[in-house]
Amino acid sequence: MGFLFISTLVYAMGMMGPSAIATKYVANKNYHDGDATSVVPAPLTFTALAGPFPLFPGEITNTFHHLRIPKGPIAISEFSADIVEKDPFSISTSGDEDIMIPVPLSDAYLHHHVVDSEEKFHDKHILKSGHSHGVGFGAGTESRGTRQTFPYPYRFTTVEGEDELIANVHVINTRGMSSEDAHQCLECPCTAEDIPFMEKRKSHWRNDTCSSALMEEENDSCFPEKYRGGIRCCEHGEFCLDKFFMSKEDKMSLQSGKNSSNSTALQSVFYLRYIIAYTPATPDIQPLYLAACCDASGDETHRGNVEYDIPKCNNTNSGNKIKDSEADGDDCIHELDTVQSLHGEATGTFGLGGAKNEEDTFVDIVYMVGHLHRGGISMSSYFMNGTELCISLPTYGSGLPHEIGNEPGYINSMSSCTFDPPLRMKTTDNIRVVGRYNSSEAHTGVMSLFYIALADVAVPKPGEQGSGTGIWKYFHSLAGGVALVCIVIVAIHYYPVLSKKIDRRRGYESVPSSNVELSV
Repeated sequence: MGFLFISTLVYAMGMMGPSAIATKYVANKNYHDGDATSVVPAPLTFTALAGPFPLFPGEITNTFHHLRIPKGPIAISEFSADIVEKDPFSISTSGDEDIMIPVPLSDAYLHHHVVDSEEKFHDKHILKSGHSHGVGFGAGTESRGTRQTFPYPYRFTTVEGEDELIANVHVINTRGMSSEDAHQCLECPCTAEDIPFMEKRKSHWRNDTCSSALMEEENDSCFPEKYRGGIRCCEHGEFCLDKFFMSKEDKMSLQSGKNSSNSTALQSVFYLRYIIAYTPATPDIQPLYLAACCDASGDETHRGNVEYDIPKCNNTNSGNKIKDSEADGDDCIHELDTVQSLHGEATGTFGLGGAKNEEDTFVDIVYMVGHLHRGGISMSSYFMNGTELCISLPTYGSGLPHEIGNEPGYINSMSSCTFDPPLRMKTTDNIRVVGRYNSSEAHTGVMSLFYIALADVAVPKPGEQGSGTGIWKYFHSLAGGVALVCIVIVAIHYYPVLSKKIDRRRGYESVPSSNVELSV
């Protein structure tokens, strides 16, 4: 009878989904897992620098760097990063570490950082499902104000002996520029330096990345002969505008001090400072990895172009999935609306990609955050029945020029969605993705991306299935009804025993299924 009760209870709870039995674990407090008691350890913090990035005004760095981390296996619960430099007014004595200070976004524009596990460790990160649970983080200017934090027990994990990560860091030096020049630089316009490279790229340009909507619009970013700006014209060592171009000889002359009279061309030296919160990896940790979704420039049959252009508003509504319409008075809104599967084929924007024929398996979504460029209004996602999944909104700075964390005209943070308990979906579930930009002026090379951290779950029991909303249906079959009747009958018999056990379960807090933290 006891075995029947437990089996039926587990089966029925599974059909009701994680919201029926989930608990929210709080760091540094006891939590209960049945009769076993464990303690969530307080995380350790590790801070280090990547770089240096020596850059003249207008110069671009866009290359890979090794990031030192504590030797694995570790479980990472939080990652953040920002651009810093040595404090020019501090005097360090022998043996002292240099004092690092944050750099305003208006001086050093962090286009993006994308952090991944080293290739030599990838094979060790493969889960039973075939997915790689290698470390994956990514953000742009919002990085300083948007810590990527994951609820317990979900963590990005490293493997035995892993002591460094690999990061693509893209920074543009706009120090000393007018706001007009700086904002133009941020969009990576193609310059005279790019002409020979663009000619070569025409021969192997992929025409299967842009969504049908972007192709129908004839968006400039989808065609090599029309490409005007974006990441393809923001290569390492280039300059963002022709007026700032310097030859190698010019740079060497300045570095040697032979041309020190040119005070407007002083070289700045930046670093990426990164901070991780971590604990030793333990058996209770659930490894995270990144979903292939979502890049609004793709769709169900196109992998995504990562970037696209925003044409200047013409005060008309095209009537298709790309809307160019008036809103909020004189403001114009460009809306890119698409549908993608959670873990299907994709470009792997944050270091990982999906597959053409993804296995239909259950996963738990834990965290989502959007990535937009200047002019971005919102990054939104919905279930196919119209229910909101996550809306990520930018916070633009409104402070004084060079005010750290509140730089005017720059995205200082993005709101995020934390699912605790996690949201259970299938890898093949479709998601509607919408990126919205202000189109009162044209923009090149913008992005509308979602960073989604998820974890594998156990193979569901026979009869379990995902709903169109991604939340498991409640007793939608006869089997579910029978299970409920069995629970009621047996629970009456076992109530005195269960009540005593429940009294002993302390130190956790129930969380409703709709608990999505969304703060701006």
